[in-house]
Amino acid sequence: MIRLLGALLLAAALTAAAAPAPAADDHDFTAEVTGLPGKTWIDLLSQIFPDIAPSSLDYATASKLIDLRSIGAGDDSWVQCGDTIRFQDRDVRPVRLAGRNYFIVTVMIEDDCVGPLALFDATGKLVDAVNVKGDQHVSFAGDYVRRLGADGALVIASLWHDNSSQSYDISSLVLATPKGFSSIGDILALGSHECGDGETHKPGELLQEESIVRVVPNGDPLARIEAEVKRTVQKLDPEDCETTIGRPVRTSFSGYWRWNAAKKAYDAHITELGVLADWTEKHF
Repeated sequence: MIRLLGALLLAAALTAAAAPAPAADDHDFTAEVTGLPGKTWIDLLSQIFPDIAPSSLDYATASKLIDLRSIGAGDDSWVQCGDTIRFQDRDVRPVRLAGRNYFIVTVMIEDDCVGPLALFDATGKLVDAVNVKGDQHVSFAGDYVRRLGADGALVIASLWHDNSSQSYDISSLVLATPKGFSSIGDILALGSHECGDGETHKPGELLQEESIVRVVPNGDPLARIEAEVKRTVQKLDPEDCETTIGRPVRTSFSGYWRWNAAKKAYDAHITELGVLADWTEKHF
């Protein structure tokens, strides 16, 4: 199985990683949430998972989940939690929105049965919670929360799956405001490892795509979001499917989203990324 980098047109080298590795005791769901004195992780997460409780065998478990709307690449059909939801980790990122403190919270669930993304106010009250899962796995990596301006923040969710010769990564861009979450856009990055034909000497091919997202202040109330997908194609010797032939061919596709104050939403300027998506659909 290969994991060829991808997705997230916005997460630099968005590998399928979980939230940043915390300290050893940070798996304790009875612990107080940083920045929210007197509020534990159970207090916060019970507003999404009503019967969540610490477990002697797992870090925490639950059997109930409130109705979550799916946004962006997220899809209700991917919410497939059984009788026991097993929590492995959790992460909180403080954000300042419209002059007030908020907290963006994510969790790691054993089988990725749902992809919850939650916004809490300064008292620990739930403002909004959505499902962003739209593929087999969902994760949040690195600086997945980025400041866009006084009234908004960017959240990058990584959706992905692998098979024996391909990998698919979606970087789902989400806008966080004091009112909650909304979708900005999604970017697909592909990986493929194909062997050639030893009899006809047709070469194999290794394709890798890497997504990079940048936040660029430009004087608008919310910053411009720039995305680039870098593609590398390397020919391979058909005899062993590993030895390289010639130099790799590198191509870059770019686009951006700009804030439209009148619409109070981001406008997409992603023609090149659309060309890439069309090519991917045609060839894979």
